[in-house]
Order: sequence, then structure tokens, then C-alpha cells
Amino acid sequence: VKRPVKYFWGVHDFVRGLRGALLGHEYLTKIGLLHRDISENNIALGLYPWQERGYLIDFDMDILQKAEKATSVSSTEPDDELSKPAEQSTSSLLMHDEKMAVKALRTVRNSHRRQGTLPYMPFNVLLGDQHTHFDDVMSFFYVLLLFFFSYAGPLPKTVLEDAYGRGFALAPGSGCLSHMRDWPKKYADWGERDPQVMAPSKGFDILSRNGPRYLEEGIELRECLKNNWPQYLHCPIRCLLRSTFTAFSDSAKGGTGRAGVSHAQFINILDKWLEEHSGLEYEYSNCPDFWDSRLD
Repeated sequence: VKRPVKYFWGVHDFVRGLRGALLGHEYLTKIGLLHRDISENNIALGLYPWQERGYLIDFDMDILQKAEKATSVSSTEPDDELSKPAEQSTSSLLMHDEKMAVKALRTVRNSHRRQGTLPYMPFNVLLGDQHTHFDDVMSFFYVLLLFFFSYAGPLPKTVLEDAYGRGFALAPGSGCLSHMRDWPKKYADWGERDPQVMAPSKGFDILSRNGPRYLEEGIELRECLKNNWPQYLHCPIRCLLRSTFTAFSDSAKGGTGRAGVSHAQFINILDKWLEEHSGLEYEYSNCPDFWDSRLD
């Protein structure tokens, strides 16, 4: 059993989980598998603070590519090696959780060149370009970005403890969890409007020189932080989003028309953030007390 992301203990817990999933995806790339459906629903968190904190799950859309040969960031034509379905046994290559019961967001499955969960798909994939491992890495960025709009902090410890006791199955008739929030229209449109209509504006955010500033100063993020997250986390969250967005924006300025951030670059940003803001990790964590006591 693994924790769905919505049962996160705190921001640091989620960031560690994202880091673990990135490491898993890096391994998949090295052995020649392309996941193609990176989303919050396909990332799971570890049960215990002393475990690896993040896992990549759900390999329904993965395909084979040449092992140890990452697809090029500038590639636009389909490769025969990328169109072969993965063997059914690929789930054994990584620690693999059971498939999530229900996906909350729309999923595109209409061609081998456009696969994934719409809000997390890069603009170039929405426009029909070949899906590469760089696009999966960019989808991790959208998971990070949309996380802060999805929740108003973690659930209380008592609720998290109860969820653990139920194996993280929702209680009948419970509805949405109390900390879940609707996305602002700008981001809700990513999953509700026609993909080719949304792709240009989504691409502008990444390709624009001022994209990171537009995000940081935009009313969506300002209202999100004001309404959903404690004041002392506002600067750390802004810092994390700024550094990751800048990395993707800078990587797209080489004339390729798409971002090309590597696993190592992304993981390094997360590691640096975790180190710089380590003092807040346990101050702002709702890790259940029965796990905290095991760490003493």
C-alpha cells in the first residue's frame, strides 16, 4: 500500500515524493521505457518517514524505446522504437502499486503520439509532436505547479491516521476531502478545453522570457498562497516554483521550441530547495504521531 498524494503530510513530504518518482522515471529511461502519463494520480507517496518517499505507478501507456539512449529534445518525427507497446511484465521493473481505482482527470488515448492526462501534458505534445522523456520530465513540473492549487495544506493528523487505518480508501459518502480546492480557471481550462486551443497559451508560458515572472506575479498564485497556505511558506513555495519554471523556460530558448530539462537538473533543484528550507520540514508536517515516535 502507498499513499495517494492527497494524503501528503506537508510540502516537504510532497517534494520528497516528487523526487522519488523522478528517480524512478530516470531508471525507466535508462532501461528503455517511456511512461507518457505523468500526473499526480500516477505518483504515490511512501507510508513511513524512513522509507523512500515517492513512487511512479500505472504503466498503462508506457512504450519501449532504445535503452540508455534518451530521445532527443528536438525530435519531432516518430521513431519505430517508440511505437512498440511495452511488455506486460514492465510493472515488475519498479516497485509497482495497484492501479489507482479512478482517475479524476481526463485522459487522452487517441493516438500513439498524444498520450497522457491533459492538464499535465506539455504544449508540444498537445500539438502532436513526438512524446519524449523530456516531455515526461516537464509533466513532473506541472504536477509540482498544480499541487499548490489543488490543496489548502495537509489534512489534520487525526484524519491522516484514520485514512491510514482504512488503507486510504475513501469512507462511503465522504465526498471530497476537506483540503481539496478547485483550480483557477486558467489551469482548469487545461483539462476542460480543446487541447489544441490550449496548447499555444500553455507554450507561451514556457517559451516567454518573462514566463517565470508572469507565474510568480500572477493573480492565480497570489490568491492561492493567500487563501490556502500559511504565510511562512509563501516565500519557499515561490522560490521552488520560480527555480523550476526558470529551468524549463531557459532550456526552451535554444531554438528547439520545447523544454529539455534533465532528470538530474530537476532533482538538483528539489535537493537544493529541501536543504535550504530544511528547518520548516518538521515545523509544518502533519505526519501522524505514531510514525513520528518511531524516529525518536
